[in-house]
Amino acid sequence: MMKDEQRILIAIDGSEQAFDAVRYVSYMFPQEKTKIVLFHVNAEVPESFLDLRRDALFQSNVIQITAWSLQIKKNIEEFMEKALNILLDAGFPRDSISIKIQGKKIGIARDILKESHEGYSAIVLGRSGISRLKDIIMGSIANKLLGKTQHIPLAVIGGLPETNKIIIGFDASEGAMKAVHSISSLMASPKREIMLCHVIRPLGVHVGIRGLFNDNEENEWIEKNIKEIEPFFDKAINILVSGGFSRENVHKNILKGKKSRAEAVTRKAEGDGYGTIAVGRRGLTIVEEFVIGRVSTKVLHLADEMAVWVI
Repeated sequence: MMKDEQRILIAIDGSEQAFDAVRYVSYMFPQEKTKIVLFHVNAEVPESFLDLRRDALFQSNVIQITAWSLQIKKNIEEFMEKALNILLDAGFPRDSISIKIQGKKIGIARDILKESHEGYSAIVLGRSGISRLKDIIMGSIANKLLGKTQHIPLAVIGGLPETNKIIIGFDASEGAMKAVHSISSLMASPKREIMLCHVIRPLGVHVGIRGLFNDNEENEWIEKNIKEIEPFFDKAINILVSGGFSRENVHKNILKGKKSRAEAVTRKAEGDGYGTIAVGRRGLTIVEEFVIGRVSTKVLHLADEMAVWVI
C-alpha cells in the first residue's frame, strides 16, 4: 500500500440506499489514493434446511427456497456490477476496486465488523436496507456497528447528500479532534467547504434545573465557553488546512443556548446546505462518552437525508 493510501469498505446489501453509499464514495474520496472494497454478506440458506430435500414432505419447499437463494445471489452479482460501474464512471481505476461476497459466518453486522479490521480507513453503508422500515434496519445494522467500531470511522448515508459541504460537531474533546484529523485525511479538497460547529448549551441544562441562573450568569457562562474553545478552533483549522482544505473554505460557528447538541448541529447543517455531518465518538468526560453515544445516535436519526460520520 502506497503512503497515505486509504481503503474504504462499502457494506452492500442490494438496496437503493447501498447505491447511494456507492455514489457518495465516488464523489467524496480522492481517486489517486483510494482503494474501495464492495463487501456483501450473503445470508445463505442453512445446510440443515437443505438437508430436508431428502424428505418428500418438505422437498417442494426446499426447491422453492433453493431457487430463491440462487436468484438472490444473481441479484447481488448484478448489483455489484452496477456499483462497480458507478465508481468507474466517476473515474476510479478498475484496479482500485475490489468485490468481495461471502456467506454469513457469524452475523451480518459482526461479519462487516470483522472485515473492517483488515486494514480499512472507514466503513460506509446506506442508512436503510431493502426494507423501508428505517428504524428497524438502523437498529439491526448501523446501530450495532456504531457500538462496535471504536477502531474505525463509520459513515451512514441517507439519500443523495451534498458532497461539497461538511460540518463537524466540535468541542474541546479528543473525539472531536479525531473527527477533524479523519475528515482531513480522508476527504480534504481545496474546493470543499467545511465548518466547525460548537454548541453551547444553557448553564441550567448542566445542573438539570431550568431558570436557576440569571442573564448575567448565562452570559458569563457563554463567554467562558467561547474563550476556552478558541484555541481548539485554531488547532483544528490548522489541521484541516494542512490536510488540503483551503483556508477561506474553513469556517467556525458557535451556536448559543441550544438544549440539544445533536438537533442544533443537524438543523444548522440542513439550513446551510451541508450534506455531511461528522461527530466524535468520545466526549470530554466519562459521562460525556456515554452522552456522545446518544448524540451520535440522535444525529443519525435526525439527519436522514445526509451522510453522518461517527469517528
